[in-house]
Amino acid sequence: MSDAREEIERLKNGLCSQPHSVLGMHPKNNGLVVRVLQPGALKCTMLEIGGREEEFPMSGSKDMFTVLIQDRDFFPYRLRVEYPGGVTKELEDPYRFMPTVSDEILHDFNVYGDPLAYKKMGVRKVVHQDVQGWSFSVWAPKAYSVYLVFYPEYDPPVSYCMRSVGSTGVWEIFLPDIPTGIRYKFHIRTQGGDILNKTDPMALLSEGPPNHAAILTDLDEYEWSDHDWMRSRSKDWLEQPMSIYEVHLGSWMDSARNYRDIAQKLGEYVEKMGFTHVEFLPLNEHPLIESWGYQVTGYYGICHRFGTPQDFMYLVDSLHQRGIGVIMDWVPAHFPKDAFALEWFDGGRLYEYGDAWKREHQDWGTYVFDYGRPEVRSFLIGSALAWLDRFHIDGLRVDAVASMLYLDYSRGSNWVPNIHGGNENLEAIGFIKQTNAAVRKYFPDTLMIAEESTAFGHVTDRHNSEHSLGFHLKWNMGWMHDMLEFFKTPPAWRKDKYGGLLHCRDYQYAENFVQVFSHDEVVHGKLSMLYKMEAGWDIPSQAADLRTLYTMMWMWPGKKTLFMGQEFGQTQEWNVKAFLQWDLLQYNIHNGLQALVSDLNRLYAKDSTIARTEQQPEAFQWLDISDGANVTLSFLRWGYEVNEIYIVLLNFGSLERVREVKVPKAGQWVPVLDSTLQKYGGSKEALPLPETSRKVNKEDQITLTLPPISAQIWKYQN
Repeated sequence: MSDAREEIERLKNGLCSQPHSVLGMHPKNNGLVVRVLQPGALKCTMLEIGGREEEFPMSGSKDMFTVLIQDRDFFPYRLRVEYPGGVTKELEDPYRFMPTVSDEILHDFNVYGDPLAYKKMGVRKVVHQDVQGWSFSVWAPKAYSVYLVFYPEYDPPVSYCMRSVGSTGVWEIFLPDIPTGIRYKFHIRTQGGDILNKTDPMALLSEGPPNHAAILTDLDEYEWSDHDWMRSRSKDWLEQPMSIYEVHLGSWMDSARNYRDIAQKLGEYVEKMGFTHVEFLPLNEHPLIESWGYQVTGYYGICHRFGTPQDFMYLVDSLHQRGIGVIMDWVPAHFPKDAFALEWFDGGRLYEYGDAWKREHQDWGTYVFDYGRPEVRSFLIGSALAWLDRFHIDGLRVDAVASMLYLDYSRGSNWVPNIHGGNENLEAIGFIKQTNAAVRKYFPDTLMIAEESTAFGHVTDRHNSEHSLGFHLKWNMGWMHDMLEFFKTPPAWRKDKYGGLLHCRDYQYAENFVQVFSHDEVVHGKLSMLYKMEAGWDIPSQAADLRTLYTMMWMWPGKKTLFMGQEFGQTQEWNVKAFLQWDLLQYNIHNGLQALVSDLNRLYAKDSTIARTEQQPEAFQWLDISDGANVTLSFLRWGYEVNEIYIVLLNFGSLERVREVKVPKAGQWVPVLDSTLQKYGGSKEALPLPETSRKVNKEDQITLTLPPISAQIWKYQN
């Protein structure tokens, strides 16, 4: 008994790693001994469940109660506990239960990296030993002890000592009788005796600053209604139109402040504009709104600022019911140094690299994940799959991939080559491949999109190379850079940049690309998209330039992504603390640009089949690349349907041009879009008249007039 008393004292002092070896029911001589810890209780009685249904009064004091039972084998029981003030409760003894996880269950978590870690770790509602409750588990292998501490409205908080599960480094406890909405943290005692108060790394919801406690949440409280959407999701997104509206939820619209309100307003707007998808800047829990969401502290949890996980589910559900896909930004490249989160989690370098030079992200003042640890890979891959599974997300855009790929990324000379003498981070590359393979295996109808800004080879699986990182799509940063370099040049000097336009075609089919103008292009002094344009010093000329650029973008092969506000020509740079300039839509210049984007979306996603051929090099052809002096350009796009052919003509100069255009088919060609129409903010009242081809030197051609700074789209009519 003296050993038990010593362990009980250690338990009360936060020094016990195996509380279940002391508390609960244990064999003793020819019977059983049951020890119960109930802080603040006056009286405790054991109630046998089933069988004889006997009552066993327990003796004890100072929160600890004990009973000896002779000549009995193990049996299930509950407790009747009396507290001061005449309060009596019947409840389960959490220390009578076997662990909900084991060395065997956690083998892949510890050894390989387990994509399904989210189904085995964290907080899970389970039925265990015929009792429904919550399994809490956390990985903290260096901890001396771990206590799960609840924060109800009264003080002091209620705590439970967790047990260490075998050699897994995981601490676990099963608790029935816990209400949802309760706040909790892990109090981790380090080997040095310090107490670290940590939020749950796998929490679904947290209360945010300043306390950052996790909040127990039951996702089963939401019933999905997007069954048709989920059944109809394609396993080959490459042949589907994708026009993505990138959104920062906190600064989109003043009257949309929570997930459910946003669901209505954003859904109506995106549906009206014809975008096929919404891409959210990170909606994981993050400590500062000014971080845009990229300083993630809750890799499994939704941002509390806009509501609960169930509210976010409603947002996704609502968009799906409108036929709109949902993409989320996912940030496995780094994590912030906040003491309540992953940093120095159990008194050592756990989630971050141990080597100091490798640990720091110089650009962002954050830590780098240790991609070589199987448990860290399990945590991250499980996070990716959990968003796809629990929240029905259709795809993840992976942030800052380039920073993960290279050991020397923003480190100057302070780095060490890999085992082959190169600068590639082989551990990170392995992690990326493992993540993408897991997504393809478990959620084959979802997408992984890379934001990768270098010439790293085989980012997507376009060429089915064994060296591929396995992404479905990659942001085309080269195209974005070349386009903006050209359009920021005044028309008189654009002939010197003409080669950049042609160069875009050279690398277009190196990967499966998304053409993109993202939030990164309209911050930190880079100007808004409208003010980047250099067709003139006045807004009408700049708007004409932007309409020309957008027409080229939508007719260029590849998926599309446009950041919010760019669709109507916001004049200010994006400010995370300010809402979009919706008042600009009272002006024809801005609502005209918005109308153009809407019509381009309709042409791309509904009225044509060019999305089905955008990965086929033979479906794109230059018509004329010899007019650099006059800075006009033309190309053909073939759709999937027979004789579905489009001519795209672009005039980047300040003078009208008349062009003799060779066409691949004899017959009539009809205009389907002209960027200079009045409804788009231009001056032309109506589309040009159809043109019938004629023979010139045995070649079919039509004559077209291109206004200054303009784009036209013509379609073959057989």
